[in-house]
Amino acid sequence: MMKIRQSAFGSEGRCGEEEKKVLTCPPVPRAHAGRARRSLIASIVCLGVLVVMTVSAMGNSIRGSRHDLSWFNQRGYGTETGPMQGATFNNYQEACIYCHTPHAANSTAAPMWNREMPDPSGYNMYSSPNFDSKVPDAPDGISLACLSCHDGTVAVDAVINKPRFHDFVDAGTHYKMSLEGTAGSESCGKCHNRQEGVYGGIGGAHDASIRYLTKDLRDDHPISLTYPTFDLDPGFNQPSLIKEDGGRAFLNGIQTFEGDKVQCASCHDPHNPDEQNMEGRDPFLRASNRNSALCLTCHAK
Repeated sequence: MMKIRQSAFGSEGRCGEEEKKVLTCPPVPRAHAGRARRSLIASIVCLGVLVVMTVSAMGNSIRGSRHDLSWFNQRGYGTETGPMQGATFNNYQEACIYCHTPHAANSTAAPMWNREMPDPSGYNMYSSPNFDSKVPDAPDGISLACLSCHDGTVAVDAVINKPRFHDFVDAGTHYKMSLEGTAGSESCGKCHNRQEGVYGGIGGAHDASIRYLTKDLRDDHPISLTYPTFDLDPGFNQPSLIKEDGGRAFLNGIQTFEGDKVQCASCHDPHNPDEQNMEGRDPFLRASNRNSALCLTCHAK
């Protein structure tokens, strides 16, 4: 966190109590005036940095992004009504509620979690003969929270706590991010799986099938396994920062989680999109992967 140095007039060269009463003050020595100018310049620079950081954060807001399910009709069709929220899943009229709730949450997987969780059994996990770390039997932690949408077994609007202070209409259908896309199914793949969906590409629907991970994770980066130490595998760079949850982090934000495990959120930040890929972080990456920079954060190649 940046610390803005206190102006010299906050301590040095200030008026005494008696002098304050008559609103007079002795001349400020040149040395003090010089420090005051430097402090003022430093304050302006820090303020500018904070403004840039704020604008950047606003520009990468989750509002209106692919993780804002309350905005899908506006994203795709420019209208409040359409084939997305309110038609294929409930429109809760809030961005955060599809994942988070302030009360009565299921926080075993992620902070203030508001989604129904998938059954942890039945997954096929990635494995390799080159692994030094033990291959997990199933995903856990924050990865299981991500899979509550992305494995296609739980409806995208399947939340624990629905809105209580405004009305919403039950859509009657509750679609899942699944691939099958057969007629009559409640599958996003009906339109968004252009190869197999019965209505694939209808109305210009984009192909989102790469995000439908299913329970077969053998073709996805391994998750929920312990990050190898240098002694176990010198082919991995070691994070230098220790986190409160027992994980570790690199300076660019790539990190492990409880138990020093690699999870989906080790590389992905679900709240910070870069959908125009201006920073090289799409989709929702914690760091740019230009020139394989993200991959080389962990892998010493």
